[in-house]
Amino acid sequence: MKQDRVVPLYRADEFPAPLTGAKAGALARLHGAGLSVPDGVCVTSRWFAEVASRTDIGRLVEHHLRDLGANPTGTGRSLELIRRALTRTPWPGDLVAEVSEAARRLLTAGPVMVRSSVPVEDGAGLSYAGVFESEGPLESVPDVLAALGRCWAALYSARVVAYARGQLPGEYAAFLQSWVRPDAHGVLFTRDPVTHADGPITDVAWGNATDTTSGRANGGRVALTAGDDESGVTLPRALRESLNSLAERGEQLFGRPLDIEWVWSDGHLHTLQARPITHTTTATRAPAAAWWPDSDVGALHDVGLGLCRRRFEGALMKHIWLRRQCAALDVPTYREAYVVYRPEDTRRLADELAGHLRTEYVQINWAARGTGTVAPLAELALHLKRGHERNPLDDPAYCAAHIGEIVPAEASGFSAVLSDGTVVIEAFPAGLPGIKEGGLVPSVFTVSPAGKVAREHIATFARRCRIEPGEGWWWHPEDTPPYVFDRSNTEVLDIARVTRALCESLGEARVEWYTDDGRAMIRDVSLEGGRLDAPSAPGGQLISGGVASGTVLHLPDLGDLDEAARALEVSVVGSGTDNAAVMADARITAAVDAVSRATDVIVVAEYPSAGLIPLVDLAAGFVFRRGNLLCHTAIVLRERGVPAIVSAGAAGLRDGMTVEISPAGVTVLSDREQTC
Repeated sequence: MKQDRVVPLYRADEFPAPLTGAKAGALARLHGAGLSVPDGVCVTSRWFAEVASRTDIGRLVEHHLRDLGANPTGTGRSLELIRRALTRTPWPGDLVAEVSEAARRLLTAGPVMVRSSVPVEDGAGLSYAGVFESEGPLESVPDVLAALGRCWAALYSARVVAYARGQLPGEYAAFLQSWVRPDAHGVLFTRDPVTHADGPITDVAWGNATDTTSGRANGGRVALTAGDDESGVTLPRALRESLNSLAERGEQLFGRPLDIEWVWSDGHLHTLQARPITHTTTATRAPAAAWWPDSDVGALHDVGLGLCRRRFEGALMKHIWLRRQCAALDVPTYREAYVVYRPEDTRRLADELAGHLRTEYVQINWAARGTGTVAPLAELALHLKRGHERNPLDDPAYCAAHIGEIVPAEASGFSAVLSDGTVVIEAFPAGLPGIKEGGLVPSVFTVSPAGKVAREHIATFARRCRIEPGEGWWWHPEDTPPYVFDRSNTEVLDIARVTRALCESLGEARVEWYTDDGRAMIRDVSLEGGRLDAPSAPGGQLISGGVASGTVLHLPDLGDLDEAARALEVSVVGSGTDNAAVMADARITAAVDAVSRATDVIVVAEYPSAGLIPLVDLAAGFVFRRGNLLCHTAIVLRERGVPAIVSAGAAGLRDGMTVEISPAGVTVLSDREQTC
C-alpha cells in the first residue's frame, strides 16, 4: 500500500514496528509527549521491500545469501556483490519520486540526515548501537538518494554479520531527518550503564554530532545530579536542567532506563534517538586470562577484544572459514589466535600458545592490521607484557591481542585451475613488494590433468627478502646478483595438489600460496566468477576477456596509486567506487578524475597495480605492458567483465588514439587499421 511506504516521522508509532523500526517509533512517541525532535519522514521496510521485489535486487540478494550460507569462505565476496547491487541497480521511478518529494520538502528547511531504523535495532537485548550506518548532513535530493542506498547496503557488512552472529536482519527501514547544527551533543543515560546507579549521566562534546556516538569526541562524562562532574566539563545551567528533565520524562514515558542521543543548539535541546539501556540487569562478566584459536568463533563472539574486535570481524569475512576448510581438506595453512591477559599471565599463556603455534616467528597485533610487532615465538611472553597498555579492555587490568604465525617462505604466488583442467602457477620469491599489485613478472608453470609439469616462463630476479623482527611489515628486501627463479617439480606438483583440492571444494578460485621446505601452504583464496581460459592469446596475454574500444589514456606513474593501495588495503573485495574511504583518497581521486573526463577510455599502464581497482568500473578496458593472470586487479577485471590484455604493442600507443582491444590484440583505429 502506497500510504505506508513513506510516512511522517512524527506518525511512525502509529505503524507496526516491522515497518518503521523501533528508533523511528520512539522518536514519534517523544514528539507526541511534547519533546523536541527534528522533523523527518520514515522510509519504511515496505518501500525497501518493493524496491527489491520490483528490480533484480531481491533475486540477487537471495542468490548471494544462499551462496554465503553454502560457502562461508566467500562471505566477503557475497556481501560485496550484494552491496554493489543495492547501490548500482536503478530503483523504480515512482518509488524514487516518493522519497525525492519528501527529501525536497525537508531540504527547504536545511540539510538532511539519512538514519537507519532497522526493525531489529534498539532492542532491549541487542541494541545494534553503532552497527548500522547514518549519513549527513546532505544538501541535495541526489545526495540523499545516494546516501539512502549506501546506508541500505551497509546492512550487508562484516560488522553486522559479526554482531548478529551471521543472522542478517531480514528487513530494512530508515528515515530522513532535518539536521540540527550542534553547539553541544552527547548521549544521556538515565541510569549509569556500568554501575546501574540511579541518577542520569551524560557524555558531552562539542562539534560534529556523530563524534560522541562513534567514540571520537573530545569531551567528558557528567553526573547531572551532582554539583561537580568527573571530567572537569562544565555544562550551561539551561542545558543541565534540560537534560535532567529529558531523563525524567523519558523514563516516565517508556517505563525503563534509557540511553538518549541529544543535540543542544541555540539554547534548545533536541532528541535524536532513545532506546533501552542494553543489559541493565546484570553486571558485565569480568574477563579471564585465556586464549582462543580464531576458529573458535562461538566463544570469540562473547569475548571482549577491544581494538582487536574489528580484526576479528574482518577475519569472519573469509579467513577464519578458509582455515576451517583447509583443515577439513588436510591442506596446510597458517594458524592464528586471540588472547586476553594481564601482565602476570603472559608466561603461562605464551607457554600454552607455543603448543598451538608452529613457526619460529609470530606477529602480535593489539589493533588494526600492520600495527603490531613481529617477534620470535620464544620471546612472545616478553612482547605481550611490553604491549599490555596498547589495547586495554573495560577492565584495564586486562588487554587483548591477536597472534598469527609467520611462515619463513622461500616462494609465494598464485594458482588456479583453467577451463581445460590445467593448473597454472605464478611463482615469486616470497615477500617481494609488488607481488599482489601485479608489478612483478612471475615464473609461470603449468601442470596438466595427467600431472605433467611445463615451465612456461622462468623469471630472473635481483632481490630477495628476509624476515626481520620489529614493528610493522616483517619482510625486508635486499638487492642481490641476478638469479634464475625456478622451482622443483616436487614443489610445483604439491602446489597443484592443494590448488585442485580447494577448487574442487570451493568452486572457481584463485589460490594464494607459499612454500616452506618445498611444501605448499595456503595463505588466501579469492573466488572467481567462472573458470579461467588458457592464459595466452594471439595478441598478447589476455587477463580479462571481451572486446572494447575507446580513447587511449596513459597513466604513466603508478607510484602514488601503489602507495594508496597499500595504505588503504585495496584488494579484491570492497575496493571499488562504492568504497567511500578509498574514493576519498586524493591519490585515487586524481586518477578517477583523469579517467572520468571522457567516455569509453582505454587505460594504458605499465602493470595492473591494485591502485587501478577503483578505476575498473570507469574504464572501457585496460592495456598493460607487463602483468600476470592471477594478480588482484586481474580478478576484479574478470569479475566486472572489463577487457584487459598484456601487449608488447602498448609502448606504441599514444594519448588520444582510438583503439580496440580483443583476444586478437590491440588494434589502432585511424585512417588505416594497424595491429599492435
